[in-house]
Amino acid sequence: MRENPNRAGLLRLKEEIEIAERGKEILQDKIESLIVLFFDYVKERGEKRRFMEDSLSKAFRDLILLESLMGTVSVKSDSFSVPEGSLKMEEKKVMGIKLPEFVWEKSKKGFQMLSAPLGFDRAKLRFEEIMEVVLKVGGIENAIQILSQEIRETRKVVNSLENYILPDFRNGKKWIELRLEELAREDLLRYKMIKRKLESSK
Repeated sequence: MRENPNRAGLLRLKEEIEIAERGKEILQDKIESLIVLFFDYVKERGEKRRFMEDSLSKAFRDLILLESLMGTVSVKSDSFSVPEGSLKMEEKKVMGIKLPEFVWEKSKKGFQMLSAPLGFDRAKLRFEEIMEVVLKVGGIENAIQILSQEIRETRKVVNSLENYILPDFRNGKKWIELRLEELAREDLLRYKMIKRKLESSK
């Protein structure tokens, strides 16, 4: 970068260097906060996955028991009478980043089967709980990917500032300072020559 070698150009470059350095510090702080958040989500994912796997194991155990009591065909047939819920997507903002969340809304319609054993209702409730956990884990996985991408992109900007933009600004500043010093020396030399001529003409 080559600004005009004058005081105004030097001042402008100093301001740009200050802005770039401040921006770099802010982005570095952002990266650190994002990394903390990223590992919080990774930890939560591990906890939710363990709970999900345990819940799935219990739910399928209940389902196998139910099928042994009612028969597989009856369970499948009766399951069609279970009111369906709905999937909703919500968004939350974390440090200006949009993170989608999936929410399972249970049906408000009643469910009553007098002929079905109690195990049927218990199995239904277990699978509804699992649906909520699965969606939660899916949301966490998605958040981890978004945060990972955001960390990479922010690092690219910091690297660009650190390795290209700031060195370019600093080199430009140094060049102007050297050029101004050179011009000052030339002016001083001219002044001395003029003074000498004036003195010799007296």
